[in-house]
Amino acid sequence: MKMPGFAGGTYQTKSAVMAGEDCVNLFPEPVPKGNKAQAALLSAPGVREFATMPEVGGRGIFSHNERLFTVFGRSLCEVAESGAVTVIGTVAVDGNPVIFDTNGEGGDELLASSGGAAHLVNLTTLALSTPLASGSTQIGQLDSFFVSLDAATSTLRASDSLDGSVWNGLLVAQRTSASDPWIAMIVARGEIHLFGNKTGEVWYNAGLPLLPFAQRPEGFFQTGIAAPFSLSRFNGTIAWLGASEHGNPGVYTLDGYAPTKISTPGIDYLIQSYETHARIANAVGWSYEREGHIFYVLSFPTAQRTLVYDATTNEWHRRGYWDQATAQFTMYRPTFHAKCFSKNLVCGLADNKIYELTDEVFTDVGGAPLRRVRRMGHLSMENQKIFFPSVELECDRGQGNADVANPTVNLRYSNDGGKTWGASRPASTGEKGDYGTRVRWNMCGSGRDRVWELWTSDPAEQRWMDFYVDARVGRGRRAA
Repeated sequence: MKMPGFAGGTYQTKSAVMAGEDCVNLFPEPVPKGNKAQAALLSAPGVREFATMPEVGGRGIFSHNERLFTVFGRSLCEVAESGAVTVIGTVAVDGNPVIFDTNGEGGDELLASSGGAAHLVNLTTLALSTPLASGSTQIGQLDSFFVSLDAATSTLRASDSLDGSVWNGLLVAQRTSASDPWIAMIVARGEIHLFGNKTGEVWYNAGLPLLPFAQRPEGFFQTGIAAPFSLSRFNGTIAWLGASEHGNPGVYTLDGYAPTKISTPGIDYLIQSYETHARIANAVGWSYEREGHIFYVLSFPTAQRTLVYDATTNEWHRRGYWDQATAQFTMYRPTFHAKCFSKNLVCGLADNKIYELTDEVFTDVGGAPLRRVRRMGHLSMENQKIFFPSVELECDRGQGNADVANPTVNLRYSNDGGKTWGASRPASTGEKGDYGTRVRWNMCGSGRDRVWELWTSDPAEQRWMDFYVDARVGRGRRAA
């Protein structure tokens, strides 16, 4: 029998016996009808070093007209396609990410909010100034105007058109549509999206005198934000870690002007467990596209966990860095993303590197193992004992390479619904060109509630399609 739902995502509850599926550094992809497999699990990309920065601690990265800008620590830099780094200057620092935007060819300026200040770069001369020395939590640009949100005072400000050095004190708005103050902002879909912790609203360019923006009457909604820097442009709209007045945190996208929840109860349970034991207000969200998949990546720095939503399949999976010393996953190292030089470029909080996400390498940051795990759902039959003479993984075989001549996949299993586990057993997936290898495990014991888990850390290409189980009930009757 094929293991039902093998190529699935992450869905966990408080009770592992109820549901405990996991998918780490792997994501499902459907396969067109008429092929041997209905779906496959593909590997998250490896990372390759692109540039070395002058300080540790990436805080943001941004691309404009094939120019790359980033902040590490206090250093605001431009990075060339060769990886060469030019330090533009220093910026204020706090615990928040840096937000960037430009006012286009007409203004030729880059604005970056960092440490509560708005820092302006002339893109021709790279001259750096600070037109707003305080009160700038997040920034954006709409119709040639830079806009800035001061989350401390719930104040929206705008610069002059095509001139980020001038901020007229009359171009100011404060919230009147609800009692919860604005704490987050993003400019997307040609509009300004402003969030409190319970509600949100959308503003547009109404062409008004002084401050040209006004609230869109139909753009008010009853979902707020739980983490201001979880906001990300995503799949033609926006995604964020949201919260309502009476609800627990969950992940939302905006469908028109209606918040639509995309997190499942299993993902909500994980997020709420992070909230119980750690902060979630500092969660960071970003998105990228790869081979037809559109991902929203949501990292929780305090909880050290990362959840990923795939808009192509509507499935969730986890990503993580495998800490070999503790034998545990921690937060996925890439935390900020920009597409530039035809590369998906990322940086994170823990080092001084910019990396490229790539399918050409199969290791994590610093050459660490990229551990990939698929924990399946329960296999049981009315609590009868099931015997398992053998199981087999259908996958790409013969993928040995210069880094690992004979890659392996490891199998372990639990007989108590996922509470305790037996030892891992490796099986070869074949040396290079050995496409006939059978990835098979014999004598897999028996149990009434079996959970299977596959994992590999070998630096080789991995595609897993199906998991075949020889399951026999009682005296040898095959399970249906």
